[in-house]
Amino acid sequence: MKSSLMCILPAKVVFILVLIFFPNRIFAQDWQLVWADEFADPAIDQNTWGFETGPTYETLHYYTDRVENAQIVDGMLNIFAHEESYQGYNYTSALLKTQNKFYWRYGRIEARMKLPQTTGFVPAFWMLAEDELYGYWPTCGEIDIMEHPTNQDRIFGTCHCWQYSYYTGSMTPAGSSIKISDSETAFHIYAVEWTPEKIDFYVDEEKYYTYSNDHSGFRGWPFDQPFYLLLAIGVGGGWAGNPDASTVFPGVMQVDYVRVYQNTSDLVIAGEDYVVANSKNIHYTIPGPAGASYSWTVPNGAQITAGQNTRQISVDWGLFGGDVTVEVTTGDGTVTINSTVTVSDNLVKNPGFEKGVKYWQYVTPQPNENSFSLTTDNPHSGNSCYLAEIKTPGVNPWDVQIAQRSIYVNSGKNYSAGLWARKDGVPANVNIAIINTANNYLYVSKTISVTDTWQQFDMNFTAPANVPVSFNVDAGGNTGKFYLDDFSLIGPQTSNTNQVINADFSAGLDSWNTNTFLPADASFAVENGELKVTIRNGGVNTWDVHVGQAGVSIENGKGYTLSFDAYASTSRDIFAFVGKNADPWTVYSGNDLVRLSNKKQTYTLTFTMQDATDIAARFGFDIGGAISDVYIDNVFLSTGKTPSKIKEPADNTVQAFRLLQNMPNPFNPVTTIQYELSIPAFVTLAIYNINGELVETLVNSSSPAGSYSVYWYGSHYGSGIYFCKLAANGFYQINKMMLVK
Repeated sequence: MKSSLMCILPAKVVFILVLIFFPNRIFAQDWQLVWADEFADPAIDQNTWGFETGPTYETLHYYTDRVENAQIVDGMLNIFAHEESYQGYNYTSALLKTQNKFYWRYGRIEARMKLPQTTGFVPAFWMLAEDELYGYWPTCGEIDIMEHPTNQDRIFGTCHCWQYSYYTGSMTPAGSSIKISDSETAFHIYAVEWTPEKIDFYVDEEKYYTYSNDHSGFRGWPFDQPFYLLLAIGVGGGWAGNPDASTVFPGVMQVDYVRVYQNTSDLVIAGEDYVVANSKNIHYTIPGPAGASYSWTVPNGAQITAGQNTRQISVDWGLFGGDVTVEVTTGDGTVTINSTVTVSDNLVKNPGFEKGVKYWQYVTPQPNENSFSLTTDNPHSGNSCYLAEIKTPGVNPWDVQIAQRSIYVNSGKNYSAGLWARKDGVPANVNIAIINTANNYLYVSKTISVTDTWQQFDMNFTAPANVPVSFNVDAGGNTGKFYLDDFSLIGPQTSNTNQVINADFSAGLDSWNTNTFLPADASFAVENGELKVTIRNGGVNTWDVHVGQAGVSIENGKGYTLSFDAYASTSRDIFAFVGKNADPWTVYSGNDLVRLSNKKQTYTLTFTMQDATDIAARFGFDIGGAISDVYIDNVFLSTGKTPSKIKEPADNTVQAFRLLQNMPNPFNPVTTIQYELSIPAFVTLAIYNINGELVETLVNSSSPAGSYSVYWYGSHYGSGIYFCKLAANGFYQINKMMLVK
């Protein structure tokens, strides 16, 4: 039992005391206690555990989040299975999980528990993949640390994966069992010790099974990804048998504690990996050992608003994603842990399935003869797409459904939903729909004809309220192989909306076109969150090495801003442009050669569209003609709300004046702007917002030659992108700045 002191302390304090009062145990690995829940708080910590609710396949119960089914009693978590009428079911229970809150890769994971008595129950303690990178269960893997069908006196430990599963038609699940005659009357410690090479299963200190990595790939070893914890009691089913006259209710599973031990090098950051642009107060947590120190960094344009030097930070995001990084320092040294975050205006998470099937659910008739998986077979973009192979068509369109649920939209706002799709063989009609996640009310639907070539389909709707919606593809009534990719749900156009897809290269080269024309020789890769173009032969022309995107909208008479971060291995010029994506390849943005140095800087180009509107324009970078490697990141192309007044016609041939990049950048709330005059001039130094509207004039006077520093205070302005424009004797220069609060 726990001390009375720990029973009355808040959960966060208990977490710290756990790491102090329960010193590291000695294991074969050099593991340290990094996380624990001792259940010392009066109530279940909602920041640690979530609840699964609803019925389950092949069992008799209905999971709830009620205190009747899960509560802390005398410093222990108690999960209760009741015999009662609830939601059309005769039994209730609870399932607790750390999904989206805490997850781990490798280490010793253990819980001290006493299990329910009498037949008809299956108490379980297990782990599932957080990201589902390799596809749906069982392909993504499952680690059953403890399962106990109460009609037997044995504890089972099992690994499920594609290679070892009844459901994939391959082999039986891999596992073993151990006889424990008093699991229902005494507490035991159930544990796994998990490394890149094997998973060992224990009851107390007795190892009874080892699952080894055969290095055949993810089908036999999907256990190289983070997994989260689950605790539950199942009622009925074929394994334990259904409750009978001898079954005593409530069935009770008592959990004294759950603890995780790891090497610091195996720690993973828990937190949102896909956020909407300008999201605020997003939390990132690193479970780490007692006595460690923590130093966090976030990408440019993002800001840590709380928690620096602690285990958890809050981050306000801007327009670009990148790596959230923490340095964890212990007496053994410092390790660096990264987590890549995608920032987008697209409300659909993981829209191109580059992170497996995470966030995506499916519905299919039972028994299930349909398969839902990832495939690398001719995706529309990126490395993979979604494959629904339908053999059992169902009766209604929604009987076979692929969906992403609980996407939040705002009342009165207009949204555009879209996806790309194709089908093997004969064309088929399927429905796409946006519905209310809570009550299934239909907001908009469309019947689309899917053929054997990739096509884009879209539809628009206005949100009637602030509600969660689901984006559904209903393919019931059909058979065959359907391929889906690149979903989108885009909200109202805002002044800081970026037309660039995957602007920060967090999704690799997804959506970027790369070209090399002989005799040029170059390769394109994403390293450390930025595009690296390795140039072995630059060719003859700048366009002999190119990277860019097509399909942007450039309207006549509107002003645009193209900005990006870039540097080169040695100083060199590149050509940044926006232009026509067909012969005669008209350049709309002017002849903007940009001189790169070996120091990363932000470059900003502005132009007014003088030609006819082009809704399928391209933008990009021509970087041939030299052998210096080029690095590009954080590309921004506005939506045409920047008026031309922030850029005036000028003669840029005489570079007698220079505007330096402001420092710091991003900043909050003050930054220093420096500029140099080689001759006397009348100087105007002004700040504009993303719309091109004048915010503040800092200098408007004659000045002698020299170097100048001017402070700009952003205290009275909101977070976002601003532009500093220096105009002097007909010369101008514009730099992008980011104010992040």
